[in-house]
Amino acid sequence: MPLLRKDRLFNAVTDETMLGTSLLLICVDTFGLSFFDWEPETFDLDCKYAFGAELPQVNKDKIWSLVTVLTTNLFYISLETFMPICNALNDSQADFRAYDPVDSEEAAWGIIEVLLNDPPDKGEDVSVRFSHEIKRYVGLTLSSEGVTTPPRILAPFVEYDEDPEEKAGIEIGPDETMLNMYEDRQTRERDDIESYISQRLDLLSAQIQQLPLQSGDTTRISEYLQQIRTAVTNSTQAEELEPPLQVL
Repeated sequence: MPLLRKDRLFNAVTDETMLGTSLLLICVDTFGLSFFDWEPETFDLDCKYAFGAELPQVNKDKIWSLVTVLTTNLFYISLETFMPICNALNDSQADFRAYDPVDSEEAAWGIIEVLLNDPPDKGEDVSVRFSHEIKRYVGLTLSSEGVTTPPRILAPFVEYDEDPEEKAGIEIGPDETMLNMYEDRQTRERDDIESYISQRLDLLSAQIQQLPLQSGDTTRISEYLQQIRTAVTNSTQAEELEPPLQVL
């Protein structure tokens, strides 16, 4: 391996701001898909040989989180898996033994990055992949942050608890000022979520364009990232996206 490329790989895999998709692409390019079945110790040894470095734990968590997504359906059905994977994809270490909740931005990015790597087939209703438990968790998280109407791109993955005794509009309906304040807060919170997703997509696009890959064409991946970026801006629903390829 040319020294310059190895230096670039070293810098990439040891950079804790590298996103999970970027790191996974490097590993697949270097080791092939067979590393999905490796023991962690084997992976660590091969990384040291290939990159001249031991990966930070947070980066290993990002990689193995996406491997879990691609080899099981646990992210979609198990809250105990959903939360650690979302944490990992948002630059925190994944702890599958502790309850470490994620906020709405982290949940939104976790879902978006997972679907980038495991995109729906054309015409598939991707929302049915997610269990009621996970949709309800996302809904409760949004509610706790004051968001009762989620961004459209996140809406398929949200379920809100309904209080049968609550009568909509009684408290804020007659007061136009209160209603405007409520709507302004909703807009602000939704904008924050969409802005966070957009920033992560921009970062991922920039990283992918700079990856020192030996094989593979990242052009189509970049096209899909741009499609998602546009979808966030235009509030397109996730199931309306038509990915040109699966990342792997």
